Amino acid sequence: MNIVILGATPMGGVLAKYLVEEGHDLHVIDPDPEALAQLSAHLDVRALQGDVRDSNILQEAHIQSADLVLAVTHSDTSNIVTALGLHSLAPKARVAVWVQDEQFTANPHLWNGAQLKQVMLLTPEHNALRLVMDLLEIPLAFEVTSFLDGRVHIAGFRLQEGSPLIGKKLRDVNRSQDNYTLLAAVERHNETILPTGDFVFATQDRLYIPLLAGRKLSNTFDFMGLEQSHLRMKQTRYVIGGGGRMAIDLALRLEEKGLHPTIIEKNRLRGVALVAQLAETRVIQGDMTDLALLQEIIGPDTTYIALTGNQEVDFMSSVLARRLGAGRAITLFDNEGYIAISSFMGVDAAVHPNLTVIGQVMGLLRPYDVVEAQLMLGGKLEALLIKLGQESPLVGKALRTAGLPKGVVATALLRGEALQLPDGNTVFQAGDHILLVSNRQSKIRRKIHQLILPER
Repeated sequence: MNIVILGATPMGGVLAKYLVEEGHDLHVIDPDPEALAQLSAHLDVRALQGDVRDSNILQEAHIQSADLVLAVTHSDTSNIVTALGLHSLAPKARVAVWVQDEQFTANPHLWNGAQLKQVMLLTPEHNALRLVMDLLEIPLAFEVTSFLDGRVHIAGFRLQEGSPLIGKKLRDVNRSQDNYTLLAAVERHNETILPTGDFVFATQDRLYIPLLAGRKLSNTFDFMGLEQSHLRMKQTRYVIGGGGRMAIDLALRLEEKGLHPTIIEKNRLRGVALVAQLAETRVIQGDMTDLALLQEIIGPDTTYIALTGNQEVDFMSSVLARRLGAGRAITLFDNEGYIAISSFMGVDAAVHPNLTVIGQVMGLLRPYDVVEAQLMLGGKLEALLIKLGQESPLVGKALRTAGLPKGVVATALLRGEALQLPDGNTVFQAGDHILLVSNRQSKIRRKIHQLILPER
């Protein structure tokens, strides 16, 4: 696939890394020669120095034959204007734009126009806030991916000592229709497993389980042997490190639920502004890494959420909070390396905003109808919500005879408005939306393609 990235920004670099891994041809345009040199030194891309608004540089990038264009400069205005112009310059291209300012993302009139209606919005901060809320509403989860406006989640839970699952094979676990629980994936000692019936559970396995709206979370807790006491959200005290835009939005959402969070903000003037905006939130002026301050406000019933925007401060304050006895620590990271080590340091959940954007873009690369897409396990797995067409080879087949390859798990199905966890007897119908979790190997992508689309 021919892909053009407008902007050698950190966002552009993250996207380029994953797109190169999939074997696509990339052109990257940016006016900054140093940013381009740094990117092309590590990745097999064609770097073009110039202004993304220059039609000559766009033609040099073969924009007219592009399959996908990603406008990810630091300027929202430039990204939006470029998207408008691409309607005629790249008629067959799918387009996605990175937008950061809320005045643009919240303007429905802007995105409902003819030339922007089909443009995908990349909003990592908005996505990250939604994931933080999902983590708060799903106790003990260390990772959550969300689909269908929150009607379907895939949540990661750590299997604790004493769980009734330990030592059992998956096929031998008693799961009645009322509390049927499906296992999407497992991570064990950095190994990613898409389990079959012979899989044997072990202590500290990290289980990824689909959760459907209308099904009790308590059933999933029973399945894993987790304590039900964690399900009561209102018994938790929420402490937010940092008073930026995302912290305000999170505090407002918690207030809407009748909760009274606390924000720690270092800047006194910023703290005064927070008090004026938040009616039910306590604001404390202080440093998130101040041991004495944290000792005063952290307890076993505390969930600490680090949102300072400085990932070193976020990481350190989260580790401190957990060492001081906080029940849970959730941290926002830009650097993938921090995600890998965060759990070893006691951080319960790490949210990587850019991974949510990569997942969105991955959905645009598939030749079939992908409704939503997300990455899981730090990008090791992808979850695709796919709509089955009338001619799909899966239509009319039961899951047990459908030929899903090893490395692919069907984790949820939407038929009309009804959600269900598929089992071996589920027969696929045209119009079904199925949520497939798979590894990102090229041979697996080809096999999924063959299952979803008829051969031409």
